[in-house]
Amino acid sequence: MNDRLVEYAAGTLTPAERATVDAHLAGCATCRADLAAWRGIADAPVPSPPPASELIHRVLVRSAMSEVSRTTPRRAELIRAQLRLLRAGVLVASALVMALGVVLGPAGLVLVTPFVAAAGISGAYGPRRDPAFEVVAATPTSQRLILAIRVLLVLGYDLVLALAASALLVAAGAAGGVGTLVAGWLGPTAVLSALCLLLVVWLGPDVAIGAALALWSMRVLADNVLAPATGLVHVVRLVWTTGPATGLTAAVLAAAAMILVGRGEPVRHSRATHLM
Repeated sequence: MNDRLVEYAAGTLTPAERATVDAHLAGCATCRADLAAWRGIADAPVPSPPPASELIHRVLVRSAMSEVSRTTPRRAELIRAQLRLLRAGVLVASALVMALGVVLGPAGLVLVTPFVAAAGISGAYGPRRDPAFEVVAATPTSQRLILAIRVLLVLGYDLVLALAASALLVAAGAAGGVGTLVAGWLGPTAVLSALCLLLVVWLGPDVAIGAALALWSMRVLADNVLAPATGLVHVVRLVWTTGPATGLTAAVLAAAAMILVGRGEPVRHSRATHLM
């Protein structure tokens, strides 16, 4: 009978069906109450929709005022993702070069550590060395944050290797202690790595690693080929000596690199997309 009540309220029953329902309603108070409810629904006015222009305006206002849900991954997830991009070959090569520095003694370690770190930084950014560069460029996560995590991972790995190598040399009898040995490579490593970071973001990895090799070669040659030019040797040594000046220089170079991140691909003279 409930279905008939709906049709009764809507006025769609035949006269015979309507008479049957009337007979039932005469003796059923529950159905009369249900019929009154259905009639109230049927007689309720139907609101007319607002004009299309007003509806669009309401949607846009509500969308602008609502809080946008962020899909930025957590820091731990970002770190794990960037760890997967560190190539095992690069990590092994860095360890082998550090081992060569140990074999060459304290002077050898001081010479190889900055270049190992700079070489690792050269592969931290850009479409030619990073297979996920274009995916990263389209992600809602800040490219500066992603690059900072990569640089910290690379430098952290190289610094651990250098500290272990320094401790090993001191244990083997190197003079001066770990602090003296670390002071020999820490400042140059910071400056050369920061310079390489700026160049890789600005001009690309090839220019960055080439400039790092050329500049560090000047430091290597300072005690030999450049020895007669005592003034030039003094300037070179001053630039590459651990101290407040080198720390400030490294900070300025790194800040400049972070400012340039995300402003387009590094300068290139080939295809926009690297073919892998």
